[in-house]
Amino acid sequence: MFEPVKALVNNPSVETEFLRHPLAYDLMAEVGKRVYAGRGKRAQGIWLDLIARQIKAGLKRRGLVVWGNAFFPFELLYGLGVTPYHPESVSAAAAAIGLSLRAVECAESACYSPDICSFYRCAVGLDIQKLLPAPDLVVSSSYLCEGAVKSFINTATDYGCEHYLLDVPYHQTEKSKKYVAGQLRELAEIIAKKQGKPVDMEKLALAVKLSNGSREYQLRINEMRRAHPGALSAVDATSYIPDMRFFSPGSESGVRFFRALYEEVKVGAVKVKGKTPKHRLLWMHYVRPYYPNDIIDYLNSLGAVVCFNEAGYVYWPPLDPNHPFESIAEKVLSMPNGGPLERRAELAVKLAEEYYVDGVIHFSQRGCRQSTGGEYIIRDALRKKDIPMLILDGDAVDSRNYSKEPTRLRLEAFLEMLEAKK
Repeated sequence: MFEPVKALVNNPSVETEFLRHPLAYDLMAEVGKRVYAGRGKRAQGIWLDLIARQIKAGLKRRGLVVWGNAFFPFELLYGLGVTPYHPESVSAAAAAIGLSLRAVECAESACYSPDICSFYRCAVGLDIQKLLPAPDLVVSSSYLCEGAVKSFINTATDYGCEHYLLDVPYHQTEKSKKYVAGQLRELAEIIAKKQGKPVDMEKLALAVKLSNGSREYQLRINEMRRAHPGALSAVDATSYIPDMRFFSPGSESGVRFFRALYEEVKVGAVKVKGKTPKHRLLWMHYVRPYYPNDIIDYLNSLGAVVCFNEAGYVYWPPLDPNHPFESIAEKVLSMPNGGPLERRAELAVKLAEEYYVDGVIHFSQRGCRQSTGGEYIIRDALRKKDIPMLILDGDAVDSRNYSKEPTRLRLEAFLEMLEAKK
């Protein structure tokens, strides 16, 4: 999926200097758009274009550069007109084009423990190599990833800029909603002060409307995936698409992306209409390995289709443009992974039943404590519904923690169990 990018950085002697130059991202976006559009993957081209434009804007210091983590509400950043930057996306892309291992080792040599989530070790290593734009402000949410908070604090300290922590309460209540909304309002004022202008409430309302537009297309996509398993490739569904769900809400690119993806899934639904997969699977966790691997292809070769993935679930209600801070706060608090573990276990059962799956694969990302800590409780909840779950240990970014044959054996044994169960 990253062939256009790989072609640009396949010379180890020049790749680092190439990626430090803003013009590289013009070339990357243009090549990506042309190649993907020619393959019927216009949405993927929009994604690459957005990422490339944001990195270029950050390198050229166009506006206030704000680093944010995956679970921070990016509607606020787009509504405030900053240049947002999301290191997790770049870590995944670095893994796909073969740059992550060197970055991870670079971070470890700077005393970052191998136990820390590889997304953040990779981001730190890339930053040490001066491949990331320097932030003017760093923001992160207190859920889900403690690795994000701590590594982002270090980043802010290294650059001598402020770190703002969005403290998200454990329970979803009206009091919690007011608390989070107050923090969002405070952060908006901090950013506006740095920009030297007042908060533009009309622009913030527009970002909320754009977020709602993306949400509507995602709901339509999910309905088609339920009716037509395999209409959306599991490789796509677990890679750049979750990336856009995290980082594009509130942007025009986000709406264009999900509109284009909706049209692509409609085409995919026609192709798979009438075809019944041997096994219907649900993929739990937001990530999968992004370095070269054949996990999804191997499942497909055995007649199994990942018909839905946890990251595709739309868990939040429509946002209210007239009350942006309150509605964004409600979205933050609605996330099933952010509160009591029972919420996520209930979601796993709900998705398994709604998408008529035969089994669930839970990818256990090494270093992702919130996920691995609850996977057995989720498995027990599914077991009560007679739905088998495989816990597949692995790493999304650090390829040293992947072994092809043992992984294949575990997948094959799981599918054999599903077959025997029928």
